[in-house]
Amino acid sequence: MMMCSVYDKTTQKSETFCSVAAAKKRMKQLLKEGHEVSGSKTKVYSNGDWVPCGEITLTGSNAVFVANTKQTKAGY
Repeated sequence: MMMCSVYDKTTQKSETFCSVAAAKKRMKQLLKEGHEVSGSKTKVYSNGDWVPCGEITLTGSNAVFVANTKQTKAGY
């Protein structure tokens, strides 16, 4: 499962989303309102393990390569 967090640096509040698209939409909305925001992705496995997958960018691809896995191409 992918967890996406959006942190509003202006109000110091964070929100969690289950999709990158929803997180990007919220980030764009906050930027239009004049807030300073940042976003990050975390891959959560069924056994409770988690791996940080980097920052959410509003332009370009958000695919990353997760180290120490059987992954052969960027996908998360």
